Amino acid sequence: MLHEESASNPDPLFCTQQRAILDLWDSIQRLQTDFAFAQELSAYYLCPQWHSCSTVLDIGTGNGYYLGKLAARFPGKRYHGVDVSGELIAIAEKEVTDTSVSFSHRSLFDVSEPYDFVLMRLLLQHLNDIPAVLDHVSTITRHGGSALIIDAHDAFRFFYPALPEFTQFFSIYAEHQRKAGREREVVKLVEQAIRMSSSWRWGSSLQLLIPSTIRGNLELFTHTYTFFADLVSQTGELQYDFSALKDAWQDWSQIPNAYAQVGLNLITIHRV
Repeated sequence: MLHEESASNPDPLFCTQQRAILDLWDSIQRLQTDFAFAQELSAYYLCPQWHSCSTVLDIGTGNGYYLGKLAARFPGKRYHGVDVSGELIAIAEKEVTDTSVSFSHRSLFDVSEPYDFVLMRLLLQHLNDIPAVLDHVSTITRHGGSALIIDAHDAFRFFYPALPEFTQFFSIYAEHQRKAGREREVVKLVEQAIRMSSSWRWGSSLQLLIPSTIRGNLELFTHTYTFFADLVSQTGELQYDFSALKDAWQDWSQIPNAYAQVGLNLITIHRV
């Protein structure tokens, strides 16, 4: 899911040694999975390499909630999740009881064993050296194997009625990340890295729009954005009027016909 750091510039959002931040990430990861998992499945069903693979590595697996649901949907494979947050890995090991799924507390760059398929979900936007990540992933992806990258497509984010307070907040947050060397819209960076790589070839890309009109999604969105604002506030990295932001969000959430949507980019690349 979200928790792989860059050794040179770790994202402060992931200080999960702090109990408040750990609890927020645990909640956010469950919510992010629940409102997007069904739509994301199309990328797996459309990928022949996924159907033929036997071993799967999930980098930045977090609390393991997503990987557990994936293993339940596609049995017959062996799944392993790694994360730099020992606290989230502890949750994963406690809650995911499927014997085909295992976890370890380590960085991506400490992984050396080979896998048929590698998953990087909501990961690359938090790293500042995507070519280095993809280079290392190529060394642990078997020839003929594949990787699936799932990350943000902010152009699809929309609120009705308009919610300028949250739109402005996301713009300021994205610029703050950009100045730290982390880019939310990673597609162009991945494309550049693949063009320069002799180990990968481009496979396919898919853009998903996930609306709040799907039953239950509006409540999931409401909780997710509330927790995300709390998370950014907790780090102290961004100077912002979070009280006004939360008030505006709470008011918007009470509107009977409120609508929101988010977008995801799903990119498949193949190991040559």
